[in-house]
Amino acid sequence: MALHLFNIPKQFSLTQNVPRHPLHGTCMKQRIICLAGNQDLSQTIERRSANYQPAAWSYDLLESLKKDNREEIFDGGVETLEKMYEDRAKKLEEEVKCRMYDDNIEPLALLELVDDIQNLGLGYRFEKDIKRSLQRRILEVSNVTFEKSLHAAALSFRILRQHGYENGNFQAELCKDVKGMLSLYEASYHAFEEENLLQEAKAFTRTHLKNLDANIDKSLQELVNHAMELPSHHRMLRLEARWRIEEYKRRAGADDVLLELAILDFNMVQSSLQRELQDMSRLVVETYGHSKQVAVCKGQADGILLLGCGMVFEPEYSNCRKGLTKVAALITTLDDIYDIYGSLDELEQFTDAWAVLCKVFLQEAKWFYTKCTPTFEEYLDNGWRSASGLVLLVHAYFLMSKNITKEALEGLEKEHDFLRCPNIIFRLSNDLASWKAEIEGGESAKSISCYMNQTGLSEDRAREHMNNLIDESWKKMNKVRAVDSSSPFEKPFVEMAINLARIAQCTYQYGDSHSAPDDRSKKRVLSVIIEPIPLMER
Repeated sequence: MALHLFNIPKQFSLTQNVPRHPLHGTCMKQRIICLAGNQDLSQTIERRSANYQPAAWSYDLLESLKKDNREEIFDGGVETLEKMYEDRAKKLEEEVKCRMYDDNIEPLALLELVDDIQNLGLGYRFEKDIKRSLQRRILEVSNVTFEKSLHAAALSFRILRQHGYENGNFQAELCKDVKGMLSLYEASYHAFEEENLLQEAKAFTRTHLKNLDANIDKSLQELVNHAMELPSHHRMLRLEARWRIEEYKRRAGADDVLLELAILDFNMVQSSLQRELQDMSRLVVETYGHSKQVAVCKGQADGILLLGCGMVFEPEYSNCRKGLTKVAALITTLDDIYDIYGSLDELEQFTDAWAVLCKVFLQEAKWFYTKCTPTFEEYLDNGWRSASGLVLLVHAYFLMSKNITKEALEGLEKEHDFLRCPNIIFRLSNDLASWKAEIEGGESAKSISCYMNQTGLSEDRAREHMNNLIDESWKKMNKVRAVDSSSPFEKPFVEMAINLARIAQCTYQYGDSHSAPDDRSKKRVLSVIIEPIPLMER
């Protein structure tokens, strides 16, 4: 099926698809015809197979989702639900803006309102208003009474750092205030490389938050457990918004206006994602008329479905998401060809036709066939590129940017250091999750193996080193977000690159949910794309 995606040169052709074997890592023999170079016209080639599962999201399921013309009787007349949503959302949005611009709102209350807006997935609606509110009251916000509240100090630091204020000066006493320690823990993930105080704060708060008194308030314990699994800064935005909305519903004293707006907005964004998914699934069926599956490759769609909306979910970037979905399908199919189906001779000829990305895939194939274990540095220099995020980001830049600059183009061409960061996170997160399975399948060149082989250290120490490199990459990206950053890229692209790192942390949080999706990964797709949140009764 993969070959239908490419214009394969005439001298390279496979006449048959290789069937997948039910046993992971088992080789099988398949007769092929290859008209490449000086090879025999008929030869037997052993091909590996991975136990990829069939797609969980069928064409029929997606077509059954509610269409654009969903209608409902409302006030005696017929109006589309989306028009109702939009009108109601605009009214609620104005109410929230009034609160933000209220001169009487306390600095801490403003910070907590901004935090709730962002957590509930509404940040993109209020981006300019948040910036103006912080600018109007920057002195008050940055000088919140630190001595009275660790929570206020940490929250002030984190909100200002998120919005590019590099001079967020955090100095506060650590105490037994659980809410404060949680705020400080979350704030510590916005550190730059040189900020050792925040690194120490992270270690201190993590230790104490993991050993809390059993009598702690249940809602606060839920937030602590969520942060211990993965900090909010590293989470995929739409998944986090869904979780936060459900948590906010249960919170005592929740703001009904903000909650209703968050639910309406989530459902409106989800509706647009569903339409895009239907469009993409129809394209697949038109291309592969015999198939009723959405996934083009790896027999599953979960990772590809979440990739586009994970990188950029805002409705205005619909075309960008569709383009990224196509690129992701192509990359995943190329990866399958190099990882599973092609012989080394075939792959070398195939690479001549495809160049840059394929060269890093080919290097990995050579390491596999020659049973070579490169140095860790050699592996990572190749590996951050084979993670394929760079290809996605290059496409994304042209799909979303309204102002293409010479500086940014040079940054893309010369592989600006910032572009390495999300790709290193992607590569190492993948390796941490899939290392054991891939080693059992015959791989020798993975980051953990290379580091252990080079240093003689244990698997645990190697994993610790990979996690440290992931942390360092996050700190570098945090620096680029700062207002005075020398990065040639504009904020929307920077945020998209950071979102790519978040997708990696999400995809590989509990294992390799891209190649081996489990119930958790299926529930992610359901919560973000398929199942709306029930509306509040009015």
